[in-house]
Amino acid sequence: MIESFLSKIFHVIASPVHADALSSAISGNVTDVVNSQDLPSLVNALVQLSIPVGVISAIALFAYAGYNMITSQGDPEKLQEAREVVTNAVIGFALIALSIAILLLIRNTLNIPGLNP
Repeated sequence: MIESFLSKIFHVIASPVHADALSSAISGNVTDVVNSQDLPSLVNALVQLSIPVGVISAIALFAYAGYNMITSQGDPEKLQEAREVVTNAVIGFALIALSIAILLLIRNTLNIPGLNP
């Protein structure tokens, strides 16, 4: 049962359709940042771009830290470096999530119509 669940997750993650959708979403968000004419549209575009970039960065850092842990062969310095990478990835992703939450809180509190993260 767990193997079928994991195979379904791997199939969804490794699907080229999702990679194409992510690529088009990021390129569309970059285009929105470049073409924004006023401050609310620039903020919206930056927030929409930061979410996928933050998730991709966190996943890449976790993979890098995992590789370092596997190849450390018990070396305490390499293990410590991998732990620091994981800690920094979690802190960075948390900061991105908290900044988006703060933007949403400000938008809902002040009823700003232009901010739509």
